[in-house]
Amino acid sequence: MIGRILTVARREFASYFDHATAYILLVIFLGINFYFYFQEAYILDEASLRPMLSLLPWLLLFFIPAVCMRSFAEERNTGTLELVLAQPIEVLEFLLGKFLGVLLFLLVAMAGTLGIPFGLSWGADLQWGVVFSQYLGSVFLISALISVGLWASSLTRNQVTAFIIGVTISFALYLIGLPTVTLSLPAPLAALASRLGVLGHFSNVARGVIDLRDILYFLALGAAFLSLTYFSIMRERLSRGRQAYRRLRVGVLGLVGIAIVAALAGAQLRGRLDLTPGKVYTLSPATAELVRGLDDLVTLKLFRSTELPPELTPVSRDVDDLLQDLDATGGANVNLVRVDPAADPEAEEEAGLLGVSPARFRVYNDDAVSIREGYFGLAVQYAGENQIIPLIRQTVDLEYRLATMIRALTRPERPNVAIMTGHGELDLRSGLRLANTRLSLEYDVSEFSVDSMTMAVPDSVDVLVIAGGREPLAPMEGEIVSRFVDEGGSLFVLKSGVTADMQARFAGPTFDPALDSLLEVRGLGIVPAMAYDLDFNEQVQVPSGLGPLIIPYPLWALAQPASRHVIVEGVANVPMRFGSPLLIEVEDSTTVTPLLATSDVGGRLQTPRSIDPNQDWLEAIAPEDVAVETLAAAYSQPGGGRIVLAGSSSLIADETLRRSVSGLAGVVFFQNAIDWLAQDEALISIRSKDRAPPPLRFPSQWLRDLTRYGNLAGVPLLFILIGGLRLARRRGVQHRTYTDGGALV
Repeated sequence: MIGRILTVARREFASYFDHATAYILLVIFLGINFYFYFQEAYILDEASLRPMLSLLPWLLLFFIPAVCMRSFAEERNTGTLELVLAQPIEVLEFLLGKFLGVLLFLLVAMAGTLGIPFGLSWGADLQWGVVFSQYLGSVFLISALISVGLWASSLTRNQVTAFIIGVTISFALYLIGLPTVTLSLPAPLAALASRLGVLGHFSNVARGVIDLRDILYFLALGAAFLSLTYFSIMRERLSRGRQAYRRLRVGVLGLVGIAIVAALAGAQLRGRLDLTPGKVYTLSPATAELVRGLDDLVTLKLFRSTELPPELTPVSRDVDDLLQDLDATGGANVNLVRVDPAADPEAEEEAGLLGVSPARFRVYNDDAVSIREGYFGLAVQYAGENQIIPLIRQTVDLEYRLATMIRALTRPERPNVAIMTGHGELDLRSGLRLANTRLSLEYDVSEFSVDSMTMAVPDSVDVLVIAGGREPLAPMEGEIVSRFVDEGGSLFVLKSGVTADMQARFAGPTFDPALDSLLEVRGLGIVPAMAYDLDFNEQVQVPSGLGPLIIPYPLWALAQPASRHVIVEGVANVPMRFGSPLLIEVEDSTTVTPLLATSDVGGRLQTPRSIDPNQDWLEAIAPEDVAVETLAAAYSQPGGGRIVLAGSSSLIADETLRRSVSGLAGVVFFQNAIDWLAQDEALISIRSKDRAPPPLRFPSQWLRDLTRYGNLAGVPLLFILIGGLRLARRRGVQHRTYTDGGALV
C-alpha cells in the first residue's frame, strides 16, 4: 500500500515541474512573500517571521487552489482518472498519493523562504524554536488547505471552476473565525465559529507553542475534506440505488461529523510544547515554587460570563491554561473557582463587592448594533484579603501579575523602598508616578529626606533610591548614605553626569562631590560626558520645511545587556536619554558586574556641547572615540550592602514611560534592580519573560542588502534557472527520434 501511495506521489510531484505554470506560481508566491516581508521587517528592525506569517494565509488562499485545481479536474477532463483507477490501486491510495505529491510541491515552495531566517541570523540571535514552530504551523495550514483544494478539484472537470470553489471554501474557513462574522452571531454560535476558524489556530502555533488542540483541529479539518474527496470520486463508481453507495454516504458523513466534533471537543484537551526562549507561555519555575510553598489556601476566582465578545476567546483560552497550571502545580494550596455572575445572583453580588464590574462591548446583530455587558475579571483571595484584576484584556504579563498578588497577600512583611528627595530628584508626585504604581504592587514605597535631626537612614528602609537631582548632596548627606550601605543597606543611584536642555539644545557637565566620593571609594564613578549609540537609539521628532521629521537620535541610547546578571535577564533596549558612561576601577572584579552598555558603535561625547538632533553625527564623532561604554553596573560589598548605578534617571521618568516605545524595558530593569537590591529575586525570572523578538542589527550594510536582495531576487531567479534547464532538457528528449531497435538517432 505504501509503495503504491509513494508511486502516485512521485508522479504527481514530478508532473508539476514538467510545466512552466508551476515555476510561474513559485516565482509569484516567493516574490510577493519576500517583497512585503522585507518592506515591513526592515522598518521594524525585528528578527521575526511574523510579517511573513501575517501575509502567508492570504497568499496560500489563492496559491494552494491554483496548485490543486488540476489534480482531479484534469484527470477527469482527459479521461485518465478512470484509466488509473482501473489499475490495481485503491481509490484511497490514489487520493493519499495525490495529497502527498501536492504537499511535497508546496513544501518546496516553503523551503524557498528559508533564506529569510538564515539571513536574519546574520543580524540577530534568532529564536530558532519559534521559527521551527512557525514553519510547522505553516505545514499544518498547508495540509488542511490542500485537502480543501483536492475536494474542489474532485467536484468538476473544469480547472477554473475548481480554483474558484477552492478559494471560496478556504475563504469561508478563514471568515468564520474573524470578528466580522462572530460579532454578528449569538454568543454560543460565535464561540463555536471562533473555534472552527482556521486563522486563530494558525496564529496560536505561529507564536511558538505547539498545542495539542491546534494539531487536532488541523488533522480533523484535513480528514473531513479528504473524506469528502473520497466520496466525490467513489460516487461515480457506484450506483445511487445500491446499498454500497448508501453505506459510503453514511460513513463519509459520519467521518465528517466526527472530525467536526473532534475539532470542537479538542478545546478541552491539554498538552503543549513551548519552543519560545525562556518558555514564555509555560509556568515559570519561580511561580511553581511560590504556589508549592504556600502555607494556606489561596483561591483564584474567575468571574467570566458565558457571552463574551469573540475577540476575547483567545485571551480566555490562555487564561484557562494559566489558571489550570497554577491549580495543578499548587495542589491543595490553590483552589480554582469559575463563576458566571450573569447567571448567578450571588456571584454577581460578590463580584460587585470585590470591585469586579461588568465590561461593556458592542454586538452586531441583524444589521443593528447593541451594547451588552459581560464579566471577565479575576480575584486572588487569601486569609480574608483580596486582590483583583477587574478586566482581563490580555495575558502578556498575567502570570507576573498573579504571582505578585499571591506574594503580596501571603508575605508577612513587605520590604520598604525609600525615594530620596530634597535636591530636585524625581519623586513620587512628579516624575515617578508610573514607576511608583509598579513598585507599590510588591513594596511599601515612601520618601526620605535629610534634615538637621536626621542622623541615619531609618532601619525600616531596605532600598534607598536616588533618582537624578539638580543639586548635589551635602557632605553630611553623603556620609549618611555611605554609612547606610556599609551597614548592609542597598542603594540605587540613577543619575547622569550632564545636564541637558532640549530647548537650548545644549548640555554641560554636572558634579556631585558627596555622591562621587561615596561611589569612588567603591570603585565606581559617573563620567561627566554623554553616551551615544549610532546603532541602538530612539528617534526624535524635529521640525522641517516639509513638516515634522522622525530621525534617529544617538544621544537617546537604547542600552543592551552587558552580562548575564539576573537583573538584565530578558531585558534589552533600555532607554538612557542623555545617559553618562560609568567609570569602573576595582581590584576585585567580582564585586562589580556591568549590567547595561552601548553597542560597539557607541561611545562618549565630552561636554559642554550642542545636542541639536539635526547635526551630522558622523562628523561630530571622531573614529577613535567609538567604543563600548558601560551605562549601568551592580556592586556587591563584602559584608555590606549592594549598589546599582545607572548613568541616567530617564529610564524610569514618567515622560519616558509615556512616550518611549522602549519604556517598558526601563521599568522591567528598574523593578529587577529593586528586587536584587532587596535580595528578593523570586519574581525576576517571571517579569523578565521576553515575548518581543530580538532586534535586527546587521554588522554591515552589505549583509543587510544581501539578505534582502538575495531572497527577493536570487531565490526566484534560482527557480527560474532550474525550471528553464529542466524544461529545455524535457523538450530535447521529446524531439529525439529512435530507430526500430531503440537506439537514439
